[in-house]
Amino acid sequence: MKRREGFYSIRYKMLAAYVVLLFVTSVGVFCFFTFRFDKVYKQQANSHMADVTGLAAANVSNMMEQIDQLSVSVIVDRAVQENLGIINKNRGGYDKEKGTGSIETNKAAISNQIRGSIFNINGITSLRIYSLSGEEIFIGTTNREFLEYSFGSDEIYEANGGALWSLAGDANYVCMCRAILSTANMKPLGYMVIICQNDYFGDEFSTVSSAYSGRVYLVDQEGETVCSSDQELIGSIFPYEIQELRERKQSTIEDPGTGEKSYYYTGETLENGWTLICTVSAKQFRDGVAASILQMGLLLAGALILSFIVTTVVVRRLVGPTKKLLLSMSEFGEGKLDSRVEVSGNDEIGQIGCAYNEMADNIQNLMEKVYSLELANKEAEIEFLKMQINPHFLYNSLDTISWLGFTGGNEKVSDLAVSLAKLLRASIQRADMITVAEEMETVKSYLLIQDYRFGDKIGVEYDVASEVLQYYMPSFLLQPLIENSIIHGLENQIEKGILKISIKAENDWLMFVIVDDGRGMEQKQVEMLLRQCKDSQSGNAIGLKNVYRRLQLLYGEESSFEIKSVQGKGTSISFRIPVTRWKPVAEKP
Repeated sequence: MKRREGFYSIRYKMLAAYVVLLFVTSVGVFCFFTFRFDKVYKQQANSHMADVTGLAAANVSNMMEQIDQLSVSVIVDRAVQENLGIINKNRGGYDKEKGTGSIETNKAAISNQIRGSIFNINGITSLRIYSLSGEEIFIGTTNREFLEYSFGSDEIYEANGGALWSLAGDANYVCMCRAILSTANMKPLGYMVIICQNDYFGDEFSTVSSAYSGRVYLVDQEGETVCSSDQELIGSIFPYEIQELRERKQSTIEDPGTGEKSYYYTGETLENGWTLICTVSAKQFRDGVAASILQMGLLLAGALILSFIVTTVVVRRLVGPTKKLLLSMSEFGEGKLDSRVEVSGNDEIGQIGCAYNEMADNIQNLMEKVYSLELANKEAEIEFLKMQINPHFLYNSLDTISWLGFTGGNEKVSDLAVSLAKLLRASIQRADMITVAEEMETVKSYLLIQDYRFGDKIGVEYDVASEVLQYYMPSFLLQPLIENSIIHGLENQIEKGILKISIKAENDWLMFVIVDDGRGMEQKQVEMLLRQCKDSQSGNAIGLKNVYRRLQLLYGEESSFEIKSVQGKGTSISFRIPVTRWKPVAEKP
């Protein structure tokens, strides 16, 4: 067998297809899992940061709540209220006789009253109370010297008893300032300043951030870093606006402490206006992604090599029988019709061999059948030509009758013969598509014959727009419908009947309507008639059925074939076809 130029063995094609498919699949799987791993690790980072931030926020809130409760207990303490009021009066000129010694007694009373409760909280180093007159009451073991903080007395009083938080001193301390209001009239008696070590919050940050080498930053309303797991950044301005971080589309920032690209999470704003921000190094997570991708790549490479070896062995076993099949097919094509392939297996290749043998047997049988069919077709064509002799003979005979009637002075006989001859000629030619004018000529020939039959019993009204006469339509659509209207609607009624034929163009459609004022039908009869039209096996309503079937074959449901009738008032048959302004190319002129 001679191989064609460019021939490639099916074995190599199968191996090549397998390699390409496996490579594309492996690349797709690799890319998918790479993307998936990266997404999962990012989700883990975000989840971790949310947990860290939530835990840190809870701890900070608890610590602030402890200090807040302490300040409230100091404010409402009866001894504090009474003695602070006396101090304000003495310095305000209300009791000058008691002198300075009395003020010191009152200050000592306040100090002794609250000293025990202050040091129950480990982080607090000192508490100062200032009267309206400027007297200071210091309670503590350290920080006797004054530490600067962000709030003035006016700002503290304007807070109306609310807690104000800020850094104090050299940023190693955090202070909480709060006005002391009289429980009697809610007027200011003074204010307090509670100082606590910054480590009070920082120790909690180092605990929650140790798992993933992350960092936690506590930032106040002004953007100043109040506390951080990196002590060197305390007191510095955080380089990002809080609102900017919340609206930021990127998931990473440059960590203020390490400078590394890091994932970040911004927590909810605390009650005092501070915000917790957590960062985790992106490199730590991407190292995990890279390790997972490397393992997956090695696994895919091993699977590729093993599967290629197995596929090569399998393809060799499959290709052997196909070569035998190809040889037998080549012999069969060269004319050796008895060539068959020996089937040795029951797999797909064996089934192909069996199918080939059956096909070869069928081809021999079909060759005999085709020869027999060609003979039968020739005989049928001869019979069809014979059948056309009778219509031609009738047409010629009608032409002779017309001539005899005309020469004999009987023009009615002549006209009748001419009309019948036109109908017969149209049926002999039977073009697929004719103009509306040609169809109307056939209709008028038919109605002329009916006029001689019924006389004045049937009147015909035409409503055919002149512009539609040159449009094309399938031949012999109207005559069966008109015949149906005459036979079933008008023929058996006593009074004169009217038949209306309407053809109009609406948009891109030709609309046909045949209306008679004959006996009409009940709705059940109309439905039965439509079912007969749709039933190809029915022998009733042959004319209507032929028109309906032709419309369905040519135009489908868009022809909108409809029958409407009212008992005793008449029947209307309508349909539509697309406007055709030129004769179809396939139609012979």
